Amino acid sequence: MEVTLLTWIVAVTGLVLIGLLGALQLVAVIKPRGEWTITNVYGGSPERTDPKAYFAFNQGSAWADPFFWAPLQVAGSIGMLLGERWGFLLALAASVPFWYTAIFFFIWDRDLGFRQNTFTYWVIIWGMWPAFGLLEGVYVFIRLLE
Repeated sequence: MEVTLLTWIVAVTGLVLIGLLGALQLVAVIKPRGEWTITNVYGGSPERTDPKAYFAFNQGSAWADPFFWAPLQVAGSIGMLLGERWGFLLALAASVPFWYTAIFFFIWDRDLGFRQNTFTYWVIIWGMWPAFGLLEGVYVFIRLLE
């Protein structure tokens, strides 16, 4: 498949985002109850809800992101940059958690009072993930139809 400028933008953006997320979540795997992890990876506070549920919910993502989702996105991005159809297919699969998990976190943040009505929350903390997932999914789906 032809590798276009848009292919490069989508693939590299996917690598950057999943690299950031994978690194943060790997910290959460190594230090799941560390103060830095709670503040910078999980958000909120275990004292604002049931601490057992808080850590269980966040640890699910901490283990899934770097060991399942990140390798899928990395392989997809590399395959896209190589112009391989399988790369676009893997990127399509990897696009789903970007927007799918955003729904869970939106409800979690809303119901536990973590959501803030700020630009930082809506664009960086929450918004860029589903926006990129939808963009990547639509782009690679269209490319696979060619």
